[in-house]
Amino acid sequence: MPYKHGRPVIDSSLPFRIATAWTFNVIFPIAQTINLMQHSTRYKHRWKLLRYRRAITVSNHTTFLDPVKIAGAPYPRLIYQTLLEATVEFPFLGTFTRLLGGVPIPRGKTGYRKILESCAAAFKHRRYLHFYPEGECFLYSQQIREFKPGAFRIAAELDIPVIPLVTVFSDGLFKPWSFWGRSVPKETLVVLDAIHPSKYVRRDGRGDITAESVREFAEAVRQIMQKEIDVRRGSAAFYRGRMERIRGLNDS
Repeated sequence: MPYKHGRPVIDSSLPFRIATAWTFNVIFPIAQTINLMQHSTRYKHRWKLLRYRRAITVSNHTTFLDPVKIAGAPYPRLIYQTLLEATVEFPFLGTFTRLLGGVPIPRGKTGYRKILESCAAAFKHRRYLHFYPEGECFLYSQQIREFKPGAFRIAAELDIPVIPLVTVFSDGLFKPWSFWGRSVPKETLVVLDAIHPSKYVRRDGRGDITAESVREFAEAVRQIMQKEIDVRRGSAAFYRGRMERIRGLNDS
């Protein structure tokens, strides 16, 4: 059934879950093969994901194929990945992205609250809910932009860890853009240690989580991820700026 604004963001019905598993396991090997051919993708420390039954995962957003790469981290386990609601509302493609694990972020200030309300269903069937907290894709960037706080507030509300996944780029054997060099980088997805919100989040006199502490939590995670890129000497040679949104699909 096509998604429309106001509907539950996660369809946990048995028929939809069967359709999701079938669609994903048919499409993912093809998409991952394309990603591997283009970026020579490698994974580091995937085993760290296995420690947790429920977790929020976050990553820098650097390529069009990021959802494929992220899905490969816990594979064969499945992962939910958030995306713009406008993308999911698009005819046919919207249903297809949901079958691949897409979770729309509803428009408006209450969008993350609606996702929070669906987390019980989400974590009943999958271990991880993924966010791209920069909010935009910056092609081949190795400088992580300021994070939006929604994913970190959800982690704090649920009292579950955030697991950072960091994409680090390298040039390859030859100078980028030279005759033998690459025009797109090689990439490594590094799974970092989980970070629990209790280390950063504070509550006010009424027991509510403070917005300031959530922002501090988000910034701490961003800095840890940036440090990993810097330590591994991530290459900025391929940076192309913000990826343009597709008119009529995700430009709202």
